[in-house]
Amino acid sequence: MSPKIVLITGASSGIGLALAELLARSKEYTVIATARKPEVIKGKAEAGNFHVKQLDVTDEASVRKCIAETIKEFGRLDVLVNNAGFGTRKNVEQMDVKEHQALFDTNYFGVVRMLKETLPHMRAARKGQVIVVTSLVGFKGFAFTDAYTASKFALEGLCESLAPPLATFGIGLSLVEPGPVSTPFMENIPKNAEKAAAAHEEAKGELDEVTALRDAYWESAMKRMFNVEGISQTAEQVADMLKEAIDDAKPHLRYQTSDYVRSEAAKKLVDPTGDAQVEEALEMLKSA
Repeated sequence: MSPKIVLITGASSGIGLALAELLARSKEYTVIATARKPEVIKGKAEAGNFHVKQLDVTDEASVRKCIAETIKEFGRLDVLVNNAGFGTRKNVEQMDVKEHQALFDTNYFGVVRMLKETLPHMRAARKGQVIVVTSLVGFKGFAFTDAYTASKFALEGLCESLAPPLATFGIGLSLVEPGPVSTPFMENIPKNAEKAAAAHEEAKGELDEVTALRDAYWESAMKRMFNVEGISQTAEQVADMLKEAIDDAKPHLRYQTSDYVRSEAAKKLVDPTGDAQVEEALEMLKSA
């Protein structure tokens, strides 16, 4: 059996790189790791089945070129893993509309661009698999993650609607939903929160009330995420779940990557009013 051709977006670090390295250890996969700056990962492409391509998901020409080269070089694309994205620690009052749009341009429209270029090839082949990495915040909102949460909610709605039509053409679609992950992005947040708290103390009331609440909340939230056992995961643990989704003969629509994320999903499903979720969030804000 020929190896699965797997293309991963956002593979310069974190979950994307962990998945690329995991799959490349097996001859069952040919891995195409993509990044805006491919030189960052070229040194890591030690296995013969690990390939690196330049890709900027916000640039239609870049997306078109990457997919065209992949089809020409390998003859097909079996699995597309949409992982590229970024987040912020601001709420809607603190973000310029252009910042909000830029985040959506990567997190949401980046996936749309990849789908529009990839799906025609998979549909013609009557097979293929699309995986979209969303998040716990794809189904549960958290304070001061407004734009990031909105982009992940949008992806969940897009994929839930798209999955049935794709299935009629033999194409599977899965959402993989991690909770907090110990990546360089997340690891820097506690440091940034400490700096913000110090700046807040130095300002002595000069900060606006929204910023003051944000700084206190993030300092408290980060301590909880990384100090309470079972909440945060490593990029490698999430990569294991992604590989499970790739290997499933009948992939699920959703994969939660930990017991913590599954418990949060269950809590939301049994509380259709949303009141318990709001009360829980208020308690966290009050204790910050």
